[in-house]
Amino acid sequence: MRTLSLLLVVSAALATPATASAIEPHFKPLEYLVGHCWRARFKNGQQDVQCYRALYGGKLLQSTHVVEGSQPRYEGMSVFSWDAARKRVRYHYFTSTGAVSEGYFDNRAEGIVIPERHVGEDGKVTEQETRYERDGDEAYKVVTREKTAQGWVERWSLHYRREPAADTP
Repeated sequence: MRTLSLLLVVSAALATPATASAIEPHFKPLEYLVGHCWRARFKNGQQDVQCYRALYGGKLLQSTHVVEGSQPRYEGMSVFSWDAARKRVRYHYFTSTGAVSEGYFDNRAEGIVIPERHVGEDGKVTEQETRYERDGDEAYKVVTREKTAQGWVERWSLHYRREPAADTP
């Protein structure tokens, strides 16, 4: 199971915390996520918990996530950075299975769309596209599609709600 969170391995010990107001201007579309954890339920009852924070004075953003109820435990980390040459946000995602994804942000009217190249632990490459759509200050929706021989197929649609501060992992 792959969940975008939208991720690159960065040592938390080396990270300098930053508030959402201190992030670089190109991360403004993600500002409402920073400093919070968010929860969504899969159809099978498992829950994905994603937490966002700024790193290095807001020059990078990090998202960590865990799928509660998964066996073995599935988790991952994303790092969002600025691609100055292409003038867009890019991301790298690493999972507990060894799978890796990379992609970039395409800001569209319907939300942020992230075309990605996912390389599974078996080396299989999958082309995916994930759309993030903000739903006020307390929620957002994520829809992930995968390119197949038959065309684009929706793999999952999740609605994340912000966790109360006391409930964040």
